[in-house]
Amino acid sequence: MNEQTESIGRIEVAPDVLAMIAYFATQRVEGVAKMAPVPADAARLFRRHSRHDGIVLDYADDRIRFDIYVIMKPDVNIMETSQALQTAVIEAIDTMVGLPVTAVNVHVEDVVYMQAEAE
Repeated sequence: MNEQTESIGRIEVAPDVLAMIAYFATQRVEGVAKMAPVPADAARLFRRHSRHDGIVLDYADDRIRFDIYVIMKPDVNIMETSQALQTAVIEAIDTMVGLPVTAVNVHVEDVVYMQAEAE
């Protein structure tokens, strides 16, 4: 079977689609309790960039960078979970869109404890 290498048109992926892919990849990582809100100061800085529930996407000059704000579960290694999150986002974007990701910055905003555990 011959693979067609000639382009028959242009393909564009909306930035919100990239943010959604990163969002769902983050949700699948064991140890992530939920997404954290993007801090107001960070939201102001990224006013011209795509934002989605805990995800800030900076895309410019064929460069894709994510800032991901999460709340972790209490029984996880934060470093290992953050690295797994970075890998999951990079692999999801590469698999679904084929674009290189230059950075995935993970911001652990909190650790959630159940009421009974805290007492």
